Amino acid sequence: MPDKTSVTVPFDRIQRVIDVLSMVSIGEYNSDLIQIPASDQADEFSVLEAALNIYNQELSAARAQNERYIAELEQSKRELQEQLNTIARQQLAINELSAPTVELWEEILLLPVIGTLDTQRAQEMTEKLLDRVKQSRSRCIIIDITGVEIVDTTTANSVLKMTRAARLLGAMCVLTGIRPEIARTMIQLGVELEGLRTLRTLKDGLRECFAYLRRAKEREKALKEDRPGHGTSAGLSLLASMQKSRAPAAAQGDAEAAPAATPASRSFESPVPLQQVAAGANPGAAGNGESSSP
Repeated sequence: MPDKTSVTVPFDRIQRVIDVLSMVSIGEYNSDLIQIPASDQADEFSVLEAALNIYNQELSAARAQNERYIAELEQSKRELQEQLNTIARQQLAINELSAPTVELWEEILLLPVIGTLDTQRAQEMTEKLLDRVKQSRSRCIIIDITGVEIVDTTTANSVLKMTRAARLLGAMCVLTGIRPEIARTMIQLGVELEGLRTLRTLKDGLRECFAYLRRAKEREKALKEDRPGHGTSAGLSLLASMQKSRAPAAAQGDAEAAPAATPASRSFESPVPLQQVAAGANPGAAGNGESSSP
């Protein structure tokens, strides 16, 4: 059989091949458009047309499978994003519930701390507390750590920073809920609360806040009376008479003139030392320098 070095092909068949390649190049994979009709002439060019049809079919199948994979990945991405949004909302709700700032009384805020207090959580709690103090213009803050199982150096420093920030806004802070085991741990770690008033129970902290607000109102009233044109002489004479009446009672130790403070009032007269709390002593006796006998 003689070798053929050339094949004569009609122009319309070449044009069909060109059209099919053009549609594939622009992303058209419709099987009805990219298939070359079979030719009546069985020559070498028909073999090329058949090979091109097979290539287009495989390319179309691969493209369809790739689109399915992309659709599945997009669906998985959307589901993952929804899960992340749900986790973020749950985390926000947990943070809100784990550190709620409650207005316990007029001008008194309560911040109960539950669980572990790390640096990130302490920063968020401090920001929320300061915003609440600014909005409510509260004067007293009770930080209750009854729900804290372990108090380490990080937790103590976080509480101290929180109280310092609140003091800068003019609020007095009281720390309640210190159990004997927590007090012993803090003593062993050498944690110093730097003058922060510590009490055992939330009830004692609320009493301390009431006493602080009462003293603050008395000072404001005295300053208002001492202003020029507001009864200065009367206020001074009243204070002088009160001091004169108290002096003999203090010198003579008259029990009727100066009644002893009740245990309830002594509980917030002075901070309770951590040593006394760790030993389980009476906080009222520790605040007044009384020694507890076995």
